[in-house]
Amino acid sequence: MKIVTTFHSSSSVLASVKCRLGARDIEHLVVAKLNRIEVYSITSQGLQFELRTEIWGKVVTIKAIPIPGSSRSNLLLFIAHPDPELVFFSYTEPEGGTPELIPKKQLPLYERTPRPAEFFNNVLLHPSGRLAVVSCYTGKLKFINLRAGNYDNDFDVTLPELNVLSLSFLPTSEEEYALAILYLDHQGRIQLHARDINVADLELSIQPSTLLNPTVISNKIIPDPTYIVPQLIPVPAPDVEDEDDDNDDDRKSLGGVFVVGGKKILLFELAPMKAREKQRGKRRRLEEKKKSTDISEAAKAKDKERERESRKRKPSASVEWPWNEISAWCAVDSDSRKFFIGDIYGKLSLLSADNLKDVGLILVPLGETSSPTTISYLTNQYLYIGSHLANSQLIQISETPLAAHSTPTLPIPPSIISFPPNHLISPKTAYKGKGKAAVDDMDIDDDDTPDTSKGCVIKTIGTFINVLETYSNIAPIIDAAMVDTDGSGQPQIITCSGGHGSGSINVVRKGADFEELAVVPVEDVVRLWPIRNTSNDVHDSKILASTLHKTHLLRIDDNGDNATITYMKDGMDLITDQSTLTFSNILTAKPGTTEYLDSAIAVQVTPKGVLLLEFNHALGGYSQIAQYPQPGSKVLENVEGPIQVVCASASRTQVVLALTGGYLVLLKVANKAIEEQIFSPVSNEISAVSCEPSNAHGPFSQYVTVAYWETNEVEVFRIKQQHFVSVTRSEPHPAVIRSVMLFNFGTDKGKGCEYLLVGLGDGSAVYYNWKTGSGARELKDKKVIPLGNRPVSLTSCEADGKLAVLASGDRSTMLSWEKERLSQYPIMSKGVISASRLNTRSFCNALILATSKNLSVGRARNLDKMHIRSIPFGPDDPRRIVYEPNLKLFGLACTKTEPGRIGEVEITTSCFKVVDDTSFSVLSQFNCAPDEEISAITSISLSTGSEQKPFFCIGIYTYKTGEKEPSSGRLLVFTPFQAGGENNVALTQVCSIPVKGCVYSLVVGQDKIFAAVNSSVIMFQLSATDDEPSPSYELKQLSEWNHNYLVVCLAVYEDYIVAADQISSISLLMVKDSVLKSVARDYGPLWPVSVEALSNDHVIGGNDAFNLFTFTLSQNLGRAVLERDGSYHLGDFVTKFIRGSLSSSDASNHPSLVQEAVFFTSSGHIGVVIGITDDQLSLHLTELQRNLGGVIPAVGGVSHARFRAPRNSRGKSDADSAAFGFMDGDFLEQFLALIGSQEQVDKVITGQSEPERLTIGVDELQEVLENLQGLH
Repeated sequence: MKIVTTFHSSSSVLASVKCRLGARDIEHLVVAKLNRIEVYSITSQGLQFELRTEIWGKVVTIKAIPIPGSSRSNLLLFIAHPDPELVFFSYTEPEGGTPELIPKKQLPLYERTPRPAEFFNNVLLHPSGRLAVVSCYTGKLKFINLRAGNYDNDFDVTLPELNVLSLSFLPTSEEEYALAILYLDHQGRIQLHARDINVADLELSIQPSTLLNPTVISNKIIPDPTYIVPQLIPVPAPDVEDEDDDNDDDRKSLGGVFVVGGKKILLFELAPMKAREKQRGKRRRLEEKKKSTDISEAAKAKDKERERESRKRKPSASVEWPWNEISAWCAVDSDSRKFFIGDIYGKLSLLSADNLKDVGLILVPLGETSSPTTISYLTNQYLYIGSHLANSQLIQISETPLAAHSTPTLPIPPSIISFPPNHLISPKTAYKGKGKAAVDDMDIDDDDTPDTSKGCVIKTIGTFINVLETYSNIAPIIDAAMVDTDGSGQPQIITCSGGHGSGSINVVRKGADFEELAVVPVEDVVRLWPIRNTSNDVHDSKILASTLHKTHLLRIDDNGDNATITYMKDGMDLITDQSTLTFSNILTAKPGTTEYLDSAIAVQVTPKGVLLLEFNHALGGYSQIAQYPQPGSKVLENVEGPIQVVCASASRTQVVLALTGGYLVLLKVANKAIEEQIFSPVSNEISAVSCEPSNAHGPFSQYVTVAYWETNEVEVFRIKQQHFVSVTRSEPHPAVIRSVMLFNFGTDKGKGCEYLLVGLGDGSAVYYNWKTGSGARELKDKKVIPLGNRPVSLTSCEADGKLAVLASGDRSTMLSWEKERLSQYPIMSKGVISASRLNTRSFCNALILATSKNLSVGRARNLDKMHIRSIPFGPDDPRRIVYEPNLKLFGLACTKTEPGRIGEVEITTSCFKVVDDTSFSVLSQFNCAPDEEISAITSISLSTGSEQKPFFCIGIYTYKTGEKEPSSGRLLVFTPFQAGGENNVALTQVCSIPVKGCVYSLVVGQDKIFAAVNSSVIMFQLSATDDEPSPSYELKQLSEWNHNYLVVCLAVYEDYIVAADQISSISLLMVKDSVLKSVARDYGPLWPVSVEALSNDHVIGGNDAFNLFTFTLSQNLGRAVLERDGSYHLGDFVTKFIRGSLSSSDASNHPSLVQEAVFFTSSGHIGVVIGITDDQLSLHLTELQRNLGGVIPAVGGVSHARFRAPRNSRGKSDADSAAFGFMDGDFLEQFLALIGSQEQVDKVITGQSEPERLTIGVDELQEVLENLQGLH
């Protein structure tokens, strides 16, 4: 059994809409992603996140339903997968609560018989908010009547046009509805006409509407409508004030539709009333002739009808479109005739139909943005650009160019005539020629190329786009790697993402930010303390930094505007020629009370003893007022020889010393003197000690925590009068303990927020929950955090306003209380030896981190933030990535496509780059031939003498015009080497071999290279000669296995190879005597697209229907078979699996939960597959998932069990089974959010009947689910 969880949610933006959802005077932006809706409020500071709603299904689009008589809107969500469905939402704002989207109606659209719509799968909303239409099946439409922004009723109609390319409501009066239809007829021609909607009779008009003259769109304008699907954009009628009062109604613009998606943008306006009446008369006469008893007359009438259907009519206006496929558009507002239009390469322009009479259509280039999938106009020239291929953006359109230079705003092909901006000032002289007849005559034919003389493309200079904010998006993930670049044992995720010139590689991690504010050059510091002039001062004034042999005192001068940190050469009586073990400001006790008073006293502990100091404000230094040991001390009476302090700790009123020989001493400061309160021998030599109060702001601690050298145990003592009383003792640890701490992460001790933290010398941090059990304190729930190999130090601090502990070794992590549990957040600060709090005017709630070279002052922020570092490569889109750890280099395969106009051939080139793993700078590059493209890459090491020499192997296919399947390609092997400098790497091609097809996948196993070439799996051996000093290399084919249709993916585990046949299923092969042998095959129609071998007998994969599956190799009747033991609907297209773990070891420390693989999808989703080794636990969690499905409501109209049931993209069957072998980890973890409500927990535990009652306890479930959360 496996659990599927989320590390990074889908980031691809599919749709967006601006509306006003609430009663407040605040507008909202609603963003639709693959499986969720996000709502942002539009403020003067930008977009402010409000809420997120998860959706069980694949989101297609979202629309705002205006509520008549109100400025508010409701939302209409269209889901296409697993089954088409509409969901109606309303927005609520409870007083003092969190806003919510409440589903009011879920309308299933699934039908068994019809064929899904091929080109137009969408929902349209009439501007009145009274009618919506859905297209999801061929030849059918569903109309929904709306009332007050909510569902009223619906009806289905049959649509004669089967291959619908686009639909649009025509801008008619509120009393009538008409639908413009752009479609392909039976002859493959693009037709445009309209049909009237009769809501009362629940039908579409049989005859095309007279509102829009039917026409054929020339294929010279739209060359390939099935590849670049054209769209219709409704154009409202102009305001009455904008029209000249010439009393000629037939000349007035009534609105219409744009046809976009071709070489030109065409505007077809609605026919005036006289033209409609004339057309109705013609139709009546034609229908009468068709019914004539005269056969020849009826035949002529039918011929006339066919001839009218094939006519190409002149558009009212048109303008050249200079760029590529239009991917998104939006109107400036609902009544505007200005539109923002963006193409797939992010070229944004403004299209205006405001002055058709004098100028025609005006197209103004604005600049480049991310490749848009949606554009929403917000307010005051602000636009939201939602993207699938790049980061989404919030931009502002400037009225003037933002930079004065001579570069054109966007490139305009020389074949298109463009005009300077001043052309718009005096356009009347621009057009000359004969007048044209009115376009209301249906019988006027047009030539193949419409007259576009009244449209103009403006040639602007400089960009008009100011990017205000970007929103990270790593979709689509084409390839990925999980590598340990710094040898710390903590892997990083590197993705190849994006496309259409917006591609990048992204470094993805989760954890805390460290915002560096200042750096002080102090070397070899091992301990740090902030110092205040008096104990109750708000701000620190000094820093004490200790090395192994010296102590440095640094002064902080901070006026709030400027801060400086300088060395103090004279600390007066402060000891600087020895190492300092601890230092603390001290409070003084008020005589006769339990209160403590502020003081200028401080304590310094060195290996030789304790010094009590008082700060002298006049001299700016410290004067000694007492020391320890002193005559009469028990330590002098009981310890032979000189006193040696091995470690120490101090609170604001106490000092604890650990002495050689295994002695523990507690000191108290009173009346400017040091009092020896407790002297006690302990069982072993002490390696670490702490008396830091578990309450971070407390003046003293009731407990002393001690760690021992020989046993590596921790013992907690309670201070009781003149004795140490042992409270609890830990189990032995695997390494010496270098730091300990008792810490309360919360304010309510009953919440279980108190923990014992232990830093080990082997680079691990351990923590225990310090619970009260059986009347005594107990250490429970041990967890281990690997942080490298360096000894771990522990420092209490604050981050994001929360109490936290920084654990630092080779790597650092922040521990903080979140969601009723202790959570860890990696922080990007390496090599931290010691740390301390710091609080000054400029460095408020800051940290000081000591490394071997300097002190770094900064703040820890955004503990649970997903951090994404994007490295763009200009027009080169990364497509494949591989890491070579011996050279610390990435190999990157990229493609570059030169953008062109629609209908023009786009030139694509391919290259292989060698990239540094730290700076990500390109060190070397190999360019393929113009007709070649890299399709797969891998790396391999070859033993040459006493060393391992790394190589990159790339697979290339050759493109040949007219080929349905690639017939030729080649494998190339390169070796990188240093060429005259550290950052200068050269690539040398050492060998190559031709192959008969496209190399879809390359993997390396057992020093062999395995290639998927068309329908074959081929094994190659890379070998070298013994020639010195320049050996030659050869790539030799050893074996070929050809029993498939199209092998698109390979995976390897030891001697076993998994081959995924996209047309069929998977095969398991093995290498035996240098020959590929078939072990087992699955013959079902699985259609896999990605696979990974988890072991030599276990396989995981994903298919084209967005399902996950697993197979296990087993024996049946004496032969090996692949048994499918897992199937699960993920709802996303998996492009890559990587075997392994996101962390260096399982963060949960739960023996039954094991990270097995990480997967990546086309929507930017990164998920983790976690295996459960305990069958009984699997059963309990399966039952929990079942019961949760009856308690947690679904948004998407299906039960959780039905949503996760595997799907088949080739049809639905009654035999479709439920998911098995997988569980939804994100859904299971929602149980933790219910724990605060006993009523909800009881519902889950009891289920819907007695047999559904869970037999596992809530505490045990909570522990398992918290461990599960720690794994992703």
